[in-house]
Amino acid sequence: MIPKVVPPLTDLTVLVTRPAAQCAVLCAEIARQGGNPIPFPAVEIEPVAVQMTVAAPDYDLVVFVSVNAVEHGAQQVTRGARTRIAAIGRATAAALAAAELTADIVPEAGFTSEALLAHPQLQLTNGARVLIVRGEGGRELLRDTFASQGMAVETREVYRRVRPNVDAAKVAEVETRWADEGIDVVTATSIETLENLQAMLTERGRQLLSSTALLVPSRRIVAAAVSAGLGGEAIVAAGADDASMIGALALWRMCARGG
Repeated sequence: MIPKVVPPLTDLTVLVTRPAAQCAVLCAEIARQGGNPIPFPAVEIEPVAVQMTVAAPDYDLVVFVSVNAVEHGAQQVTRGARTRIAAIGRATAAALAAAELTADIVPEAGFTSEALLAHPQLQLTNGARVLIVRGEGGRELLRDTFASQGMAVETREVYRRVRPNVDAAKVAEVETRWADEGIDVVTATSIETLENLQAMLTERGRQLLSSTALLVPSRRIVAAAVSAGLGGEAIVAAGADDASMIGALALWRMCARGG
């Protein structure tokens, strides 16, 4: 008899904190893999005022630092023949491809500024012009590194991250479910998302969060969680894209079952 195939995330309850649109996609995939997703966006993305279109031929390199940077900034960039485009990770590269701006430089692994800077093709001469498309309040490592190498660096901030307004009834509903039935894993794809989540929860919710496993895409977020006093197990995915997150979750689940 052919054995019944059990989906890898069967009966696993996951609190998904991505922005609403991305949250819905990841929740659907978790459910498809047998899990029980609970959508609870802990960050919202707002576009900033639209600026004039950038003539990319004026730049030697245009860097997109996230999927949101592509969503809110790709339409502002017209590509020229000499300009190379870099994506900070695979998800950003896929978003660029969908926007008909194929990335020339994508890290083989990871999705951090450090991973991009380590790419062997990211070689520019002194005086090269670089444009970084990002959100407000982003890390300065890329800009500072390029500038220290004698490049002319400009940034374009095309979106901002804000904390969602969630009514007390919704928070109480999630926390009651958490306390009564349990949540196995909480996703946190940025430090800001984690900070917002802690601020959105009541003291009861923060206590529950403190011992719940976290699914994150980088060790930086793990370090931030530890600094915030969170003691749950850290599940570190290879990237912030849905495939990497689901893959890490499935592997963790299999190991937890002793598979």
